[in-house]
Amino acid sequence: MSEDTSKTSDWSEADLDLVVGDYFVMLAKDLAGRPVDPAGHQRALRFVSGRSGPAIDWKQCEVSAALTLVGLPILSGLAPRWNLGDEVLDAVDRQLSARPALITAALRPDVLFASHQPLVLTEAPPPAFAPEQVQPSPRAERLIAKFNPAGRDFADSLLTEAGRAAVLAFEQRGLRERGRGDLADRLRLTRPAQDPPGYDLESFKPTGERRLIVVKTTTGGAGTPMQLTDDEDALWTSRPDIYRLYRLYDLGRELRFYTLRPPRTADLDATTEVAV
Repeated sequence: MSEDTSKTSDWSEADLDLVVGDYFVMLAKDLAGRPVDPAGHQRALRFVSGRSGPAIDWKQCEVSAALTLVGLPILSGLAPRWNLGDEVLDAVDRQLSARPALITAALRPDVLFASHQPLVLTEAPPPAFAPEQVQPSPRAERLIAKFNPAGRDFADSLLTEAGRAAVLAFEQRGLRERGRGDLADRLRLTRPAQDPPGYDLESFKPTGERRLIVVKTTTGGAGTPMQLTDDEDALWTSRPDIYRLYRLYDLGRELRFYTLRPPRTADLDATTEVAV
C-alpha cells in the first residue's frame, strides 16, 4: 500500500502488535550484534499495515518510552516519546510477555563476561525527567510493577558488582590524576558483614573530604526506574553533605553514568524512587 493511501484511523490491536513485534525483532538483532536494516523493516511494515513511515516511527518511539520504563535497552534513532497511550503499553506488555529470551539477552550482555577488568565509565549530565516518567499513568505503573526494573537490577548480583567495581576504578583514577594517590589507595568497596549499610564506597575529594557513594546499575537507559533501600534512604536524608548517588546505565553498550546529590529539603519522594 502506498504512502498516499495509508491509514489515518486509530490503531487496531493487530496493527500495534505488528509494529511492536517488529521493534522487538530489530532489538533482538541489535542485542545479538547482528546488523539491523530499519528502512527495510519499515518498508515491510508499511506494506503489511498500510501505515505511513512517520506514523510507524512515531509509534516505535512510544515503544522506546515503554521499554525505558521497564528498564530495557532501546533502539538508537528511536528516542522515547512520552505521551503514549494505554494501547501501546498493552501491546508492549503482550509482546514482552511472549519473548522472555529477549529480556534475558538484554539483562546479560556479553561485556559482563568478557573481561575481568573493571568496566570503563563515561560521565553524562543527569537527564531531564518527563512528567510521564516522574508520575507514570496507572497503566504504566502496572507495567513497571510487572517487570519490576528497580527490584530486578537490585537483585542481580553480577550487575551490581560490575557497577561497583567500575565506580571504584573511576574514583581511584580521578584521585591519582589529581596527585592524590594516597587517597586512591585508601578506597575500597564496602563489605556487608563489616561496614555500615547504606553505601557502596567511601571515597574522597582531592582535598581529603569524605564522600559516601551508592551505586545503581542497569542495562537499561538513563530513564530506567530505580529506588533506594531503607538504609540508603536514611543516609540520603541524614548526610546530604557527603552522600552521592552514581547512576550507571546502558551497560552492554556505552556504559555511562550521572551523579545525583540529595536535596536539602524535606520532600525526597521524587528522588528516592526515581522514574527518570
